[in-house]
Amino acid sequence: MKPREVFIFSLLFLLASAYAVGVVVQSMTDIRLQAPALASLIHRSPSVQVTGDCSNLKPIVGLSASSSPELQKLAEYQEVCHSFVTDQMMIFGDMPKDSVDAKHRADIMATKLKEFKKHGVHPLVIIEPSSDWGLVDFTEFSSGFYTPFIQTYFAELKAQGLTDADMGTWVPFPEANLPYWNNQSATPATYATDVNIYLRALRAQFPKTRTSIMLNSATYDSSDFNWANGEYVSLLPYVKGIDKGLVTSFGLQGFPWLPNAKQTGPGIVDAAQYLGYDIASEAADSLGTKEIWYNTGSFHSKYTLDASNTITVPPAKRADILNGILAQANKLKKNGYSVTINIFAQDKSGVTEATDWSYWNSDTIITSPDSPVFTSFVRSTNQSGIKLSLFDIAHSSGNTGNQ
Repeated sequence: MKPREVFIFSLLFLLASAYAVGVVVQSMTDIRLQAPALASLIHRSPSVQVTGDCSNLKPIVGLSASSSPELQKLAEYQEVCHSFVTDQMMIFGDMPKDSVDAKHRADIMATKLKEFKKHGVHPLVIIEPSSDWGLVDFTEFSSGFYTPFIQTYFAELKAQGLTDADMGTWVPFPEANLPYWNNQSATPATYATDVNIYLRALRAQFPKTRTSIMLNSATYDSSDFNWANGEYVSLLPYVKGIDKGLVTSFGLQGFPWLPNAKQTGPGIVDAAQYLGYDIASEAADSLGTKEIWYNTGSFHSKYTLDASNTITVPPAKRADILNGILAQANKLKKNGYSVTINIFAQDKSGVTEATDWSYWNSDTIITSPDSPVFTSFVRSTNQSGIKLSLFDIAHSSGNTGNQ
């Protein structure tokens, strides 16, 4: 029998079997099995997105069993990529409020850093200006009030046996030109002073540790945080007071933005606007570094706490946004800079930010229509010689992923 005849007979057999099931069900329950139900009996395969290997490197082993939620999440990225994805992930820390608290926080951080070392992953450590007693006042920090606590913190990390290589890259006072923080009485020069104080304390214990700063591409007045009102101006006022040679790289943060479903307007989706390579290169040149990294991402949905305001970005548009980001990185690379893109990919749809930056949830790692968007982007960065970094966290339960 020819292959074509085998196929036809097999199809007829399936149809006959489905019809027989319908007759039995109808005779027993007096319910007619309609055409859609017949089709569902014949074709019940779930939609599976095809994702190719992201790199030629083997994945890092043992991540899913790690105690770190960041490394557990990296295991998912390797699963969807069928390969190695990155060996750098962003983590967060904050400021100690006194010397006792400094030792406690150092113990916590040391445990995480050692876990990253165990798996060969480099931490990008973002130190936010907050503490147990609230947001750190930028002006108070510049007075030296916190300096003894910071010194104790790094001395304790050193006592824990950590080396410069184990520390990864440290970034204090991130996005200081946004009004998230207690910076109402501060100036750009205050920021530079704060960075100098913090990084000098770090370098006293870890002289070869990699250090960086990260500023937002759009600067906002400290009392106005409407995303549409940011100004894309020079960041030189923030960096010119930082000690020469104190930082090894410069980070620029920028994200796309769209108005909610009830509003009109084009939004901000052109990476040339929110991740301008000229702003980044100017700041890096002032600092004397040829290393630049972007902190950015593309969201699946936004305004998720109010269904009437929620907007959703289709996969093709997300891919366009990521390609625009890569184009800015390639411009920097062509001008002699070493470039890394950190993709912020956490699902924050259930909190105040009300934005889902993820590409899948724990149930749709392979089936999500956005998974190929991510894997394609990773392959493109590899082909361009652009390094990749990630921020995302695994959740033990209650994942509010999108797809």
